[in-house]
Amino acid sequence: MSYFAKYFHFLVLLTLTALFLCPTEANARRKERSARGIMSSEIIEPDALAAKAAQEPRMKKATAMTTKQSNINSRYREGIDVSHYQGWIDWDQVAGSSRISYVYLKATEGANFLDDTYARNLSEARRVGLSVGSYHFYRPNVSWQEQLRNLTENVKAETQDLVPIIDIESRGKVSEEKFIADLKAFVLQVERHYGKKPLLYSYQNFYNRHLVGHFNDYHWMIAKYQESCPVLNDGKDYIMWQYTSTGSIPGIKGNVDRSKIMGDHTLHQVKL
Repeated sequence: MSYFAKYFHFLVLLTLTALFLCPTEANARRKERSARGIMSSEIIEPDALAAKAAQEPRMKKATAMTTKQSNINSRYREGIDVSHYQGWIDWDQVAGSSRISYVYLKATEGANFLDDTYARNLSEARRVGLSVGSYHFYRPNVSWQEQLRNLTENVKAETQDLVPIIDIESRGKVSEEKFIADLKAFVLQVERHYGKKPLLYSYQNFYNRHLVGHFNDYHWMIAKYQESCPVLNDGKDYIMWQYTSTGSIPGIKGNVDRSKIMGDHTLHQVKL
């Protein structure tokens, strides 16, 4: 065999050996694509389907939340407010055996407190057809900006039937001027956030001592636990009277605050 023949034979053997032992770059890419195809059918596709399935309820929920209509139950003129102090509540019994139409639930207090019964009470009270609102207990010694964050992060407008209540029962250790200025700033920002004026709550003596002449354009719920209805020194007309803190309601163990709508007022006036 000549030198050139031997050299050609050597090149052929070398090429065949390389093809046998190592795939070409094209073959390698085809195998990589094939492997990706297998992975796609076994891993990526089920993940995508799961993500789609998980996304659909979220989209429906978001749509339902944005188109939610407030439920204004006008069958009765009485209501209650509850918090963790009432413990576990049988809401079916409350709605079935009580002559009440609305309930206010304690949601937040100060800068950080969230009532641990709030989520369940909110869901259950709305499920049984009561008109539901939430309240924030205002702390004068705490930054009103932090209180606003606490309230708005936990009380979502789309989950409410009624405007929120601001519970005002203490001046704290701040001056009268600072108390009123901070409270007004807080109430105004709550109004801007929810798009409607909140309902303000206090008891007769505190209102007459600290709040006369302020918040004239807001609805009030006034507490007075006596037979005679509250009398406000500025003649302010209030929409609700909380007339007892020792009420009894089927489905609730122990005492509960009860209130009623006054005069010609209706629950529609505090619809969110």
